[in-house]
Amino acid sequence: RYRCIILVYHEIGKQGVNSKYSVSVENFEKQADYIKRHFTAVSLNTILETKEEKPNISTDTIAITFDDGFKDNFLNAYPVLKKYRLRATIFLISGGIARKEEMLNFNEIKIMEKDGIDFGSHTVTHRMLSSLDNNAAYNEICRSKAELEDLLKKEMRYFAYPYGKKRHYTEAVKAIVKQAGYKAAFTTENRKIDTHSDRFELGRFCIRNYPLYAFKTRVSGIFEHKFVFAIRKCFKRR
Repeated sequence: RYRCIILVYHEIGKQGVNSKYSVSVENFEKQADYIKRHFTAVSLNTILETKEEKPNISTDTIAITFDDGFKDNFLNAYPVLKKYRLRATIFLISGGIARKEEMLNFNEIKIMEKDGIDFGSHTVTHRMLSSLDNNAAYNEICRSKAELEDLLKKEMRYFAYPYGKKRHYTEAVKAIVKQAGYKAAFTTENRKIDTHSDRFELGRFCIRNYPLYAFKTRVSGIFEHKFVFAIRKCFKRR
């Protein structure tokens, strides 16, 4: 059976104590090379935009995503993506564009867009949606879509929940995402995509600064095997 996996990165090449989710440029390039050689790397559209509205899984497939829209996505990740001719989607915090030094600006976004990098919405201010009332959640979800569409002059089809675990969004939040007109939404729950996946709770594998052997294991799907998954849950409860 073929695998369909969506990866989520955050920062590439950030140094310092607050770099929990940063992947070194060296490791990112090794991972990109492995993806290129062992998977069919595609856009989110290729997986999701099918006539049957079921994921297109006809080979071992990976899609690459980034959350937040950090400037190092342009400075460090984008050259590697270009080198290996890999597509990616960056989920942008609309309120952060060009307003913080560490975030992407409009020119950087447009340069990447010309090379096939796609963009989606990640709210206005990256607030935890499960902690908000419906009006505030609606504002974060819908305003971000409107701001990004106005900026990029194209439809924002996809949404990524801030933080992305089940506790970080609710059924009411999912309903707002659908109402806003998004075509799919992404979590950070570690699970593959299959024909039964909920289009508004699609899983992604969060990638940290793994050495290549650990990355290979991560994308192999072994951790999500039912037996291994049960063992992992037991250890987490301790």
